[in-house]
Amino acid sequence: MIVKDETERIRNIVGKRILLIALPGYPNGIIEQMRALGAEVDYMHDKPDEGVLCKTLGRLHIKVYQKVLHKYYEKQIEKYYDRNYDYILVIRGEYTPESAIILLRKSFPKSKIILYMWDGLHKKNTRGIEKKWPLFDKVYTFDRIDYEENKDKITFLPLYYYDNYLPKNMPESNSDNFRYDISFIGTGHGDRIKIVKQIFKKCQYNGMSTFSYFYLPHPLLFLSNKLLNKHYKNVHGSDIKYKMLSFEKVYEVYSNSRCVIDVENIGQHGLTMRSIEILGLKRKFITTNSDIVNYDFYNKNNVMVIDREDPDFDLDFIKKPYIQLKEEIYEKYSLKNWILEILN
Repeated sequence: MIVKDETERIRNIVGKRILLIALPGYPNGIIEQMRALGAEVDYMHDKPDEGVLCKTLGRLHIKVYQKVLHKYYEKQIEKYYDRNYDYILVIRGEYTPESAIILLRKSFPKSKIILYMWDGLHKKNTRGIEKKWPLFDKVYTFDRIDYEENKDKITFLPLYYYDNYLPKNMPESNSDNFRYDISFIGTGHGDRIKIVKQIFKKCQYNGMSTFSYFYLPHPLLFLSNKLLNKHYKNVHGSDIKYKMLSFEKVYEVYSNSRCVIDVENIGQHGLTMRSIEILGLKRKFITTNSDIVNYDFYNKNNVMVIDREDPDFDLDFIKKPYIQLKEEIYEKYSLKNWILEILN
């Protein structure tokens, strides 16, 4: 919900001290926007490092490693002990042990401690996170269905698009100057590559221009998928890239695309960030996530839901004009409004 008096909401953030705990890369745009709104922001990595071992041990919730994580948080908190934060915002929370949240509460007794979950409760890495909810002042989820099932405990707040990263000279929504008719950028897990390739094959056969960028963090993951993932049968090494694209590059590609594809994780309900980014960029959108029809920005002229088991669709959808929505809808899903909501 957008509060009419945005000036008052911004005034409530000016001068506030915020500690953001999240994985690296992801919070850059958040920090920039918070500072632009007048807040003072410090950043803390949510775990000791981004290595595979650190991630694996953290997700397995091994007791010995939980102690390692606690020691890490203990040292990090010492660096900021005198900051007197108004807000502590934890993104994900899977690597933040209960003992660390208690320590944050003890170290910063005046802080409002908030959790934002950007993974659904169905995922293995969120296992047991409900036990941590009572330790936070407020818990938000990006997943509408998780919210519906836990209304008395959590609050629904979808993801956002980076309004501060939108290209300044991008083509108009119904321009004839798009570089690509359809594009996809994302990690190459599950059945995602197979589905995108099926769609692209049809589009290319009909003379449409395409762009794809499938990312994996390490070549060993490609080999693992080739051995264990049945959907990797027709995936080749040349399909995969091992370097992530910057937000700026991703937005450049999307803004130069007439339409963008989205394939969510199997079993996921919450809308991906890509879904909201394409809303902000005002581009047409094809997705396998049927829950998108329950959102206020859904318009069948702009968004098409396809079956991941049979991802066929009418190509005319891509060619038909994009329908402009009310401006308050675009504002509602901006990063700026997300920050104003979560720190309200």
